[in-house]
Amino acid sequence: MKKTLLFLLILVTLYSCKNTTKEAKEVKETPVRSTTEQIAHNAGIENWDEINEVKFTFSVGKMGQTLYARNWTWNRNTGDVTLIAPPDTVHYNRNKSKDDRQTSADRAFVNDIYWLIPEFKFMTDQGTQIIEKTAAIAPISNDTLDMFTIIYNKDGGYTPGDAYDVYYDKDHNLREWVYRQKNDTVVGMMNTFEKFETINGIKIATDHRTPDRMTRIHLTNIEFNK
Repeated sequence: MKKTLLFLLILVTLYSCKNTTKEAKEVKETPVRSTTEQIAHNAGIENWDEINEVKFTFSVGKMGQTLYARNWTWNRNTGDVTLIAPPDTVHYNRNKSKDDRQTSADRAFVNDIYWLIPEFKFMTDQGTQIIEKTAAIAPISNDTLDMFTIIYNKDGGYTPGDAYDVYYDKDHNLREWVYRQKNDTVVGMMNTFEKFETINGIKIATDHRTPDRMTRIHLTNIEFNK
């Protein structure tokens, strides 16, 4: 009986050691995500590759009145883009040469898609520098939040050298951001991130307000089609 108990004890000990080693290995092999990666994964970037077509309306309003709206359809596979901003409609391909009218439309597209999926852009854009800070005072809410500054290099793109100060909460949801042209100390714009929605596994803020709540950037008619 004693020999049987001793044998069972040895088996349990060996099994326990094996499991502990396996768990330690799994923990060790789990990659540590950067802040921008955590923010992107919180927003569902793992579902982004499944999306073939993106549709949305980008509108700007002031004091309850819509100043302008742009309706976009983007085929991610082909690069084809359609802009409808009555009375104009523009078709072009992002991967091909563009005339002046199409280039102007593409500038607007780059701006509007940045508002739609900034969490993904922070992670995937090339030529950026990230500076992080913890326990910063957010400029609109005065809440204490973590933040990072993303600075775009001075070469390429439509707005080279620009910077954004991005404030996020403990769950890695964006709360506020500040735009600074050419990385100047002067604030160009600051907005909130509000009214989050999840569409086909991708979480986005559909509403953005200025500090006085008078100007609104609104994202509607959003479709992420597989």
